Parts: sequence; C-alpha cells; structure tokens
Amino acid sequence: MDIRPMGMKDLVAVRDLELLCIREYFEKIMENRWEELPTDWVDNLGASNSRSYRYYVEGGLSLVAEEEGMVTGFIFAQMVNHVYNVENMLWVENMGVHPYYRRTGIGYRLLQRCIDLGREKGAGAVHSAIQPDNLPSLMMHRKLGFFTDSREVALLDLQDKKVSGPR
Repeated sequence: MDIRPMGMKDLVAVRDLELLCIREYFEKIMENRWEELPTDWVDNLGASNSRSYRYYVEGGLSLVAEEEGMVTGFIFAQMVNHVYNVENMLWVENMGVHPYYRRTGIGYRLLQRCIDLGREKGAGAVHSAIQPDNLPSLMMHRKLGFFTDSREVALLDLQDKKVSGPR
C-alpha cells in the first residue's frame, strides 16, 4: 500500500469513495433515503466537490492511500492560520477508508503521514473533525495522541439563500 499526495488524476476515485463514506454515515442518522436527497445538495457534499477539490490538492497536505492502482483511502487537510490562538494549525477536514479495507491501518497511516507533513510545514497543532459516535476513529485519534471530548460543530451557511439568520 502506498500513501501519496492527492492529485487531480484521483478526482473521480476520491469523489466516489468520499460519497460512499458520507452516504454510509448519513443513512445511519437521516430519516430520508439517500436517493431522495436533492442532486445539487449531494453535489456540494464533502471536500471532493467541484468547488473544493483543487484547493485541497494544491495545498499539498491531502493524501490518498492506494493499493494496486485503487484508491482505498483519503484524507483532506489544509493549513489554517490564527485559529484558537495557534499560528499554524493543520486542519483535517475529512478522511475515509473504503469499507473493505477498514481496520487494516490505512486510516492511521494516512493521518500519521498528514501530521508529519503538517509538522514539516510548521503546524503547531492539529484539529480533526470526528463524529462522536465513530468509536474506531476516536480510538485511532487517541492512539496518535489526540485529545478528544464530546464537542460537536455547528455551522451556519451564509451563502444559502434559504437561511434567514440574524440580520
């Protein structure tokens, strides 16, 4: 298995795998069936969407795991500045491993390599979003030394015309 920088040539394989992982999670928590979700909504999900993918590739911190020419895992990450009083923070946006290859160390190796790259580029801390009910992910992060608690993130999309929000 090879861990390497994500490239534009990986777009289709990474997009398919990221949507598979997102769908798997959403089907556990959503009342709607995946097929009933609006196409334009699904098209914008994940870091591999058409607006974001190139940004992550060009940042140099996003990686893929490849086995015999097949993408088996991915990690989307970027460096952000001046967040939580940290000058340079490695921000892990999303990661996933194909269900067939889970529990084989791919996620661990992807995250470890990403952390190493972040450290080389001057990161002082790493932030990784974890679903609180994803015990394997929590355990992997703890094994790598992450502090974890039960915090969740709330997001308000100010670009969404249907969101009224405070004025």
